[in-house]
Amino acid sequence: MKPCPFCGHAVDLEDPDTLYPNGTGWQVRGNGSTTYHSFRDVPREQWCWSMHCPTTAGGCGVEMSANTKQAAIEKWNTRS
Repeated sequence: MKPCPFCGHAVDLEDPDTLYPNGTGWQVRGNGSTTYHSFRDVPREQWCWSMHCPTTAGGCGVEMSANTKQAAIEKWNTRS
């Protein structure tokens, strides 16, 4: 894992405040568009995830979200 893109803080994936389901979920509609809803309204495999640089661990608080856990990690590691 790359460090935070804003403050350089090291990522600790053991910290539950770093990578977590963020309370939303996604659904693909019949026309192919994606809509977002409460995580309670979609199956677990359709939950959105966030990567976070927690201020409680000395980070800056930046957060990046994506439609899957793996996509959130990839987004964190491939930013410009």
